[in-house]
Amino acid sequence: MMKKLLCFLAILASTALSYAQCGSTPIPKTAWSIHSFDTQETVGEGPNNGKAIHAIDGNVATFWHTKWKDFTPTYPHEIAVNLGQSYPVNGVTIKSRNDNNTAKPKAYELFLSTDGTVWTSAQSAGNFEYPDTNANGQDATVSFGAINAQYIKLVFTSNYNNSASIAISEISATQISGAGADCVATGQINQLMTFEAISKKYTTDASFNLSASTNSSLPITYTIVSGPATISGSTVSLTGVAGNVIVKATQAGNATYYSKEITRSFQVVDLTAIAPTVYSRLTAATNIHMPTLKPYLLYANGEIDEAQALTVDNIEFLVDGVLIPSHFSQGSFKAWWTPATYGSHSVEMRATASNGVLNSKTVNVTVDNVMATTTVQTFNNDVIDFGTIGSQWFYGTYVLPQSVSTYNQIIANFAVTCPNVPGGCDDWDRLAWVQIKNPEGQWVELFRYITPYGVACSHSIDVTDYESLLQGEVEIRMFIETWGSGGWKLDLNLEYTQGTPTYAYTSVEEVWQGNFNFGDMSNLQPVPQKSISIPSNTESASFRLVTTGHGWGGNNTGNAAEFYNATHKLKVDGNDTFTQHLWTTCNPNPDSCTGQQGTWQYNRAGWCPGTIPAPYFYDITPFINNHTFTFDYQFKTTYKDLCNPSNPACISGTTCADCNDGYNPFYRVGGYMIYKGNSPVETLGQYIPTAETTGIAVYPNTNNGVFNIKLDSSMEQFVVNIFNVSGQSIKTYHFKDADHLNAYQFNLSNVAKGTYFVKVYNQTTSTTAKVLIK
Repeated sequence: MMKKLLCFLAILASTALSYAQCGSTPIPKTAWSIHSFDTQETVGEGPNNGKAIHAIDGNVATFWHTKWKDFTPTYPHEIAVNLGQSYPVNGVTIKSRNDNNTAKPKAYELFLSTDGTVWTSAQSAGNFEYPDTNANGQDATVSFGAINAQYIKLVFTSNYNNSASIAISEISATQISGAGADCVATGQINQLMTFEAISKKYTTDASFNLSASTNSSLPITYTIVSGPATISGSTVSLTGVAGNVIVKATQAGNATYYSKEITRSFQVVDLTAIAPTVYSRLTAATNIHMPTLKPYLLYANGEIDEAQALTVDNIEFLVDGVLIPSHFSQGSFKAWWTPATYGSHSVEMRATASNGVLNSKTVNVTVDNVMATTTVQTFNNDVIDFGTIGSQWFYGTYVLPQSVSTYNQIIANFAVTCPNVPGGCDDWDRLAWVQIKNPEGQWVELFRYITPYGVACSHSIDVTDYESLLQGEVEIRMFIETWGSGGWKLDLNLEYTQGTPTYAYTSVEEVWQGNFNFGDMSNLQPVPQKSISIPSNTESASFRLVTTGHGWGGNNTGNAAEFYNATHKLKVDGNDTFTQHLWTTCNPNPDSCTGQQGTWQYNRAGWCPGTIPAPYFYDITPFINNHTFTFDYQFKTTYKDLCNPSNPACISGTTCADCNDGYNPFYRVGGYMIYKGNSPVETLGQYIPTAETTGIAVYPNTNNGVFNIKLDSSMEQFVVNIFNVSGQSIKTYHFKDADHLNAYQFNLSNVAKGTYFVKVYNQTTSTTAKVLIK
């Protein structure tokens, strides 16, 4: 018995050695044909794509796509290929669709057959792995022990887009080759192995166990291929050194099964070597102006890699080597510094992380008593055009004056002109805004804007209230909800007028910013109550409110909110305190933006085409001695949007044409408390980071009106609007969460072919994507 075992082991060793000397060569496609498939899209992908034959035609520009038009695709999908004759097959490669990244195959099983009727058990299974999952036309290859076969069958159970379709540009296969007599199929079958991915580790982590298994249930051995780790059995121990570890799981095989191995890699990170990074808007590019030496507020923020394990615990401020008191509030570290003299000073911001590592940033600044009016150019012939540039945003970083009690007015001079893009100036009135990033990383609305109908216009607005934010190195961005019918060229300068302000210090606190549905019967008062805490040293306070109404049409009750004349209330401690009559006369145009086309002359809810909507101001000074109070913004209580899914009595085709149709009314609200005083004023309110845009994927993106949308982050209670290139909303959908959206299939097969735009938004987050319906 022992002799037989030794002989068997010798055969295995010889086989392994022989295969190491063998190669793989492509199997020629001259006699290939499609043996079978589950579905093929013969209409929605046009005459030159979609059919199964395109998966083996040798043309990477064509592809097989499973059926989706007027059909709900489900897994599994499969395709089988006849190679024309038998080969010792040892590998299969698929190329993903070459023109876009939709329906890229992921989970699979691979079967082989000699006659196309009786199939082996799966010879390979798992996930196709591509060099770049997000790129088009990517190859994914699986290799295995050679099996004599004439037929290959691939069964798919998922794709990388979380949809239920599959697209393949090309299928290729290889056969074992070599001069040796052992370079043939042995009659063994392939094992299927699973080996769990290994997460990132830290040098101080404890030992951990690996987990792999095969369908043969034969024993598995593990080895460290490279990297700072050791292994005993299935237990990995780290050496305490950072680096990349590659570990291999091996099953040696036997007379029935080929050997099988899979490698996994993981990163080992040394937390003690990671230093924090310090950010500050303080800059040496401009002096700090002050007529007399006064306290100046220094800000610093810290970031650190591996934020799930490390934090920035403290930032100290040293001016000319002297430590000054600092504190943390509203998301940043702060210190009030009163220069002892005019002239040059060294400001060091020293951050300490939770791992004990220190890092610092030093800015050499000059303090002077120079008083002069100055103008700073920010946007300068910059362009937003979704149709060609592909973005509704423009970002820039600019150096603004640093000062205390130097300027008594700041005017923003803003101009939009026609860019050199197809369509020139956009023909439609688009919602837009300019925002600045405050020291805590929150985007604050400097002013709202509504674009004119296809003409260039210039505007000015007083932004002195934001003087505390318009200092140092500042990020400024603009959003215009333009689509595919032109764009805008932007120019913005800030004019600082020298003079002594009534109050030396200001502070800005965001109260509300975002979109709030109007008349939504599931939540008639969507603006949340805010608790206001008056900062120390406040001598005067006001509330600056910009509200603009949007959405209109035959399905919007009362043509709301754009063309709806409404009065809203502001409550202090539950008492009706202020009113807002939200209605603006548009003819004559408030900003003298003349020569427009369209319906510019009609009055609107808080705005007119081609204007910066005027803020509403409310005096909060009588309440500053209360120190704290509750603040509410109550929309007109009697209004209800009846043609809306939130209306339980809404019946499509009966009470209105379509409960999901139209651009449902909403208000864009931006409300800020402005605190002023002649001693340092610092906002005490809770810091809430501004939500950034999230990402969405539309698939298939070229379609016949049937498609899915995948949201790449969590989101709740949001709306999906479908727009045409003119910005007209043609369909509205309401979703409770991302899972609800990801499982929903959109069907717009009744609309005209062309380019459309998808907008997903709620009160804090918004994102857009383009979709082509053909």
